[in-house]
Amino acid sequence: MNKNNDLNLIEAELRHIPKIVELVNLSYRSKELRGWTSEAEVVSGNRIYAEQLQDLFVADSKILLMFDAAELVACVHVQKQQDHAYIGMLTTHPQRQNQGLGKQVLQLAEDFAQANFAVTGFEMSVLSCRTELIEFYLRRGYVLTGETEDYPIDANVGQPLVEDIRVLHLVKLVH
Repeated sequence: MNKNNDLNLIEAELRHIPKIVELVNLSYRSKELRGWTSEAEVVSGNRIYAEQLQDLFVADSKILLMFDAAELVACVHVQKQQDHAYIGMLTTHPQRQNQGLGKQVLQLAEDFAQANFAVTGFEMSVLSCRTELIEFYLRRGYVLTGETEDYPIDANVGQPLVEDIRVLHLVKLVH
């Protein structure tokens, strides 16, 4: 396995969709290969489908991919929204977690958004029951906005297995 500084970061193209779908669903919903980001205990079903991913290939929206040789090991979606960038789908392969890769990819996403979209801050959403993930983002300078919304059952991103699951919003301002 290469060290993180040997990894290659590229912008996704349509041809990468199958690998991205595989990585995201494996990382978030696999019952067999669970990393600390797994949602398999709280949400069932796929996290994303190829059609949903294809919809992210629009203006002011990029999916950044990190490869170790030919293996896709991480990805993140960055989309400009007025003066902020929405950062979502931050994913690292379960076997590559706890090595600092998630922190590195998040920082690269923030740097990319500042360099390409001239934003003043970042936004993201996290499931309310994912306390370890919320704490991860709080350590990276994000703050909870206090805004919440119901789990998007109609968005075809899985079915909640726990009651009262909410989507929380976080922000981080550029200094």
